Amino acid sequence: MTTSANKPKRHFWRWMTALLLAPIIFWYVATPQVSFHFSDKGQGRLGYILNIQHAISKGEIYPGGATGGAGHIFPNDQFFMEFDWNNRGESHCIRVKPKWPNTDVYIGADGAVDSRTDGKLIEACGPLPK
Repeated sequence: MTTSANKPKRHFWRWMTALLLAPIIFWYVATPQVSFHFSDKGQGRLGYILNIQHAISKGEIYPGGATGGAGHIFPNDQFFMEFDWNNRGESHCIRVKPKWPNTDVYIGADGAVDSRTDGKLIEACGPLPK
């Protein structure tokens, strides 16, 4: 025979767990993601530096590969996401304005930004905002 005396305690902890996890799940879902895709017809490796508001990461992408990062949920005027890359001796740099939920930047076989990329969301690099 079971009693219902323990049920309120179980429900309380389920709700507390849900309330504690909700902000983490919201933050993960609400953050815009940016992906940089290198054409599978590309030659050699693509070395890159990804700078998201002074959080810098470096790496390499091989043909057909991709990399990316998360933007900010509430970006201010000083927010920037900058992607510098070098392929076959040519250097390129763009700034990306992430759009929720995902922004895709395609880099063609020649190492330049592909026409599939939304031109409204990228611009050539210039001086960093102050």
